[in-house]
Amino acid sequence: MVSIRKAGGAIVAGLMLTVSLGQVVAPTTAMASTSAQSQSASQSTGKAKLERTDAAYDGSSTPMISMIEGREFKLTAPVEGKSVSELDSLIRDGKVTLTLSRAKGQFSKKTYPKQWLGGQLSDWKTVATQDGAAEGGNGNTADEKVRKSRDFFYDVKLSAREVDGTPSVVASFKNRELYEGIDGIDVRSREFVRSSLYDYVGTYGLSCDIDGEKVASTKVDLRPYDAFATQEDIDAQLPKLAKQAKANGLYAEVRTFGTSAQGRPMRALFVAKQKSDLDDYQALKKRMEKDPASVQADLSAGKLRYKVPVVYSNVHADEIVASDAVMEFARDLAANKPIEYRRATSLTGEGKAELKTEMDHDRTVWSDLVKDDVTGIGYVRGDGGKGHGTNYDGADTDNASSDLSEEEFEKYYDSDTQTFDPSKSLDDVFFILVPSENVDARAVNVRTNGNGFDLNRDNTYQTQPETQAISGLITQWDPISLHEVHGYYQQYQVEPCSPTHDPNNEYDLFIDTALAQGEAFMGASIANNPTINSVQMPMRDYLKLQDDGTRFWEAPFDDMSTSYTPQYAMMHGTNAYTVEAPYGTADAVDALRYGFIGNADFVVQNKDRMFNNQLERFRRGVQNIDADAIRPYYVSQKDEKGAEADTFRPRDSKDVNGKTNDNFFPEYYVIPMDADQQNNRSAAAETVDFLIHNGVEVKETTKDVKVGDKTYPTGTMVVDMHQAKRNMANCALYPNLVIDDWAQYSLYSEPVTNFSEFRGFDMDTVRTAGAFAADALKDVRKAPAQKSDVQGKGEYAVIDNNGLDAVRAVNDLLEDGKSVGLVSEGKDEGDYVVAAEDLDDAAEDYVLDVTKVKSAPKAKRISGTIKAYVPKAYEKFQKDAAGNKVGMADYENRANTNGNWDDFALAKQMGFELTDDLDEATIIVGSQYPVNAKAVAAKVKSGTPYVAYTADALQFVKDYKLAGNISFTPSDGDWLGYDALGTVEFPKDDIITATYKNEGDYLMYGYGGGYIKKAPKGSKVLIKTTDDPLVEGFMPSDYIKEYQGKIQAVDYQRDGRNVALFANTLTNKAHQQDDYRYLTAAVYSKQLDGDFSASGARQGASPAVVVVGVLVVAGVAYLVVRNRKAKDAAGEKSED
Repeated sequence: MVSIRKAGGAIVAGLMLTVSLGQVVAPTTAMASTSAQSQSASQSTGKAKLERTDAAYDGSSTPMISMIEGREFKLTAPVEGKSVSELDSLIRDGKVTLTLSRAKGQFSKKTYPKQWLGGQLSDWKTVATQDGAAEGGNGNTADEKVRKSRDFFYDVKLSAREVDGTPSVVASFKNRELYEGIDGIDVRSREFVRSSLYDYVGTYGLSCDIDGEKVASTKVDLRPYDAFATQEDIDAQLPKLAKQAKANGLYAEVRTFGTSAQGRPMRALFVAKQKSDLDDYQALKKRMEKDPASVQADLSAGKLRYKVPVVYSNVHADEIVASDAVMEFARDLAANKPIEYRRATSLTGEGKAELKTEMDHDRTVWSDLVKDDVTGIGYVRGDGGKGHGTNYDGADTDNASSDLSEEEFEKYYDSDTQTFDPSKSLDDVFFILVPSENVDARAVNVRTNGNGFDLNRDNTYQTQPETQAISGLITQWDPISLHEVHGYYQQYQVEPCSPTHDPNNEYDLFIDTALAQGEAFMGASIANNPTINSVQMPMRDYLKLQDDGTRFWEAPFDDMSTSYTPQYAMMHGTNAYTVEAPYGTADAVDALRYGFIGNADFVVQNKDRMFNNQLERFRRGVQNIDADAIRPYYVSQKDEKGAEADTFRPRDSKDVNGKTNDNFFPEYYVIPMDADQQNNRSAAAETVDFLIHNGVEVKETTKDVKVGDKTYPTGTMVVDMHQAKRNMANCALYPNLVIDDWAQYSLYSEPVTNFSEFRGFDMDTVRTAGAFAADALKDVRKAPAQKSDVQGKGEYAVIDNNGLDAVRAVNDLLEDGKSVGLVSEGKDEGDYVVAAEDLDDAAEDYVLDVTKVKSAPKAKRISGTIKAYVPKAYEKFQKDAAGNKVGMADYENRANTNGNWDDFALAKQMGFELTDDLDEATIIVGSQYPVNAKAVAAKVKSGTPYVAYTADALQFVKDYKLAGNISFTPSDGDWLGYDALGTVEFPKDDIITATYKNEGDYLMYGYGGGYIKKAPKGSKVLIKTTDDPLVEGFMPSDYIKEYQGKIQAVDYQRDGRNVALFANTLTNKAHQQDDYRYLTAAVYSKQLDGDFSASGARQGASPAVVVVGVLVVAGVAYLVVRNRKAKDAAGEKSED
């Protein structure tokens, strides 16, 4: 489609990047691109000159070679000392050649050992690809079509002529798509293309050679498209853009707001009219949160002069168009010149008729909740719904974003021309741009951070430094609007989301402007790029009409989990959106860039209404109002208004004293900090600091306070829910809910947070208003420092196994050569015992609950040489269609979040020593089906203990007959998509479950909903679910019945093997910390070295003594037992 994109200066960036297949070197900044304004239409280095000659080139950017677009070039190479006729003769004799090469690649050889260094143009070949599912990598099945490799450069023609008085070789050539049949870096051959992209990206020397000697050359970049930027580019360009903005009369600065897992700085570009805008807003923000009603009054009276922050960001770094679009918008701001753009404003008569035809074709119906507030902009694909898009989701789909002709666009849409003037917009807003939140990932083009975590599933848990940083940024600024850009959904998708909705979001206040804001983004986006001209909105377009006339949310895209950045931001009053680009192309960058522009203008035009809604969110918090207006939006899957309001926002919940307050929100959350009432003071203190970091006000009792029958001593932490960030507090602390009447796969990700149960600390809910008088509380800015609590006297010290600090202390003691016993009998079974004299350092470093005794309880000594091997699931390299290894080392393992949870939890949270050498491993632990399955199976059969969990691990155990005859569900790599926190029982006593049984902790988390159908003959059943109702989770009611009373873990010790099998994961997202003690008990119990003796020096595990063990968890669901009744009056515990 022809688009209107007039700017007061060209805004297309030519970026330079460096990578090649076969070699890797650390990224440099020499290739950093400059803005288009400072670039000429041709680039020359030395004597050669390269020009683009294809019709698509508009002359605004430096000529470069694209991986996904066919282009045409002309190279002029002056040759001194030769005549035109001599050059002509050399050309005819084949003595003149063109070479595109580089001495080294751009990236680390360790990470990218296959970088391509180039050669003569004839040496460059396209990459053979193989058809397959969009998400299925490069495919590898015999029945899939292979697109064979060809010459990457073709129609290479050489001639001799005089240019500007100098004899010259003039060459013309064309390039094809680098990856055969792939014109976008998106989900087509996803793993293969994304992993090998940086084998090629980079700056090359293009030279004209005579008899193998270079006579003229120039530099040229090879990139997916011109605007593509590496992390090094972004880091180099941001300060330049800030400088440019200042030179053009604006205020801009680059702020480092965090540090990544691998130590890289995380940067944001702030752009405002003047610096005082930022300071003035911070002063206003204090009023917004303390006294929102007074700010609303000033706003209503017209007394308020204010500006609000707008955020654009990206988190999944290999969804490359997202970062590049944010950078393009940053260039628009820095240039500070008006930009004319077209905006689709409504549907024409023909457009409305086509809309009805297409909605009937798709069975789409608009919910009664939104039908009067939407226009349908963006829905039309043309041709009755068949459209003109790239349906990479399969030949049976036709909803891909459509390439409408200009005639079609004008037929379907009314449009107007708008002007985005950065300077005028900055009279109302300022911008915070985060082009690359996930800097470690952008540096190597992967999805996950340096620890292998998906950061967009961690925004509430905040186990990773990046999410801690972005949550801090959002908390600090309370943005009015946030768009986080992703890819790829072939239909192009702009939120708001469809149901289900997180009950902690004041949804009625969000949706008041969200639909119009979404359509404003869409209307500008589709009208200002050539090929991406349709888009869908989940809340508007994903409700489907059934054959019987009813309605059903068939494939909802929910906002139930606050682990996504936008949903997390909503806890701070933000109108926040995820945008899913359809293709990884230059046009997608433009579509997003103009969407940003359309959104910016919408916020300016609707600022007062949006700001008042944000203030109303805070006012509801300060007054602890549970508004009736929100309840209609909690629909059933059949879209019945308010049908599930009592499920999502119950008002009859009882507190610790059996009281209710007719409110979804309690009056207080109370977190004891004394050893008598708090089972895990370390986890409690960490949660207090988490709350404060996220803007929640936490108070401390200054005297003893009695509530009901319970007295809270001085120093107890209290979250008074009468505060602006009430919803943020609640989303982390509330017990969640059971969603049992939505169909399988209806939730995109599990919504469970429930910090007290998952992190393993005691917390009470209080619903009595005024239970804590104001004069009994004081503000705290950080959690009070905690120290080990040591009781009693004696030569031995029993360490309560109450959480991560105890486990870390044990592993430190073992590393220091101290003797540590695992108590094997009595009331302390499952706890640890050491010589009292060995305890001092650990008691200083960790928060432990310790009882000194004169005689050591019966215990087995834990081996001091534990080395755990965590199996990987994937081969080290991807392979092309010809079987050649390519790309980033361990790309798929880096992207495998489930496996990376194991590494992170075991090494960084629990403190175990891990090894990559299977031969030196003393135990095997993990959730994955090993890529080296035969070797791992042989190791297990030879006597090495194995602790395994999830259905993948169980499948491995079954396939290799490591634990007799076992039957489980799900099997064969299936995934159920459920999660459940429920009660369990321990049919037989065992050291693995002893701690939980002694504490009375009978709650366990099952992520995935797996269970063991049949225990292997001779095994011991360790854990079973009960028939009690679930405490929380997502699981259809018919499956709940199937899940109840089922085996969750067994211990198998036969035929020289010692195997513990768990049906579900034990390390989910590193949040499932209370359940870690099942894992640590299994590991320690399989690594025992005789009876405990305090006098023993560090000793290894003798093969004659060590018991071989295997622990396996079935399914991707973990069970976590939590029932906070302390053993001997200690507090409760839980982990996630």
